[in-house]
Amino acid sequence: MRPNADYIAQRPIFVHGVRGYNPGDDIHTVAVENLGLTVGVDVLPARPDVIPRPAKDALRPDWVAYWLGQGMSQQEIDELNRNQLAEKEPEVIGGVDPSATAVRVESPMPDNTAAQAAPQLAEPAERVERPGQGARKADWVAYAVWRGMAKETAEDSTIPQLATTDYDNLFGPERHA
Repeated sequence: MRPNADYIAQRPIFVHGVRGYNPGDDIHTVAVENLGLTVGVDVLPARPDVIPRPAKDALRPDWVAYWLGQGMSQQEIDELNRNQLAEKEPEVIGGVDPSATAVRVESPMPDNTAAQAAPQLAEPAERVERPGQGARKADWVAYAVWRGMAKETAEDSTIPQLATTDYDNLFGPERHA
């Protein structure tokens, strides 16, 4: 039985030069959206119900989009008429193409991508205390990075932005420092 992730990587996915996903790795929907990955090319649904199935009487373009998202090739789709596409049942994804080329994402959506796509980024061993009023920006940057914010994001932020960031919900409810 597959884990709760909705998608499976079909090729290596690099985020800011760091290999975040390998072919066959599970990817949650939020990471697919943040990284701008293409369903049917970069990732495929882990289960047939991830992408809503069009109504039986839907137009051919709706069925084409659905089957492309399920990983069916354009050539296979072109060989079927609208009725055949509507009658076809989705299959559970079985494997990945080991020869698939890598996708590189250099500008993902802000902040939460690092925790989703690069689990090898570990927190420093020693605890960094929250800076007090009047602290230098370098202290705030160190704290923000320790709490999981990307270093570039922390350096580009102002002290008031860093001071008011909700670090407990920086990556959503699944990660807390």
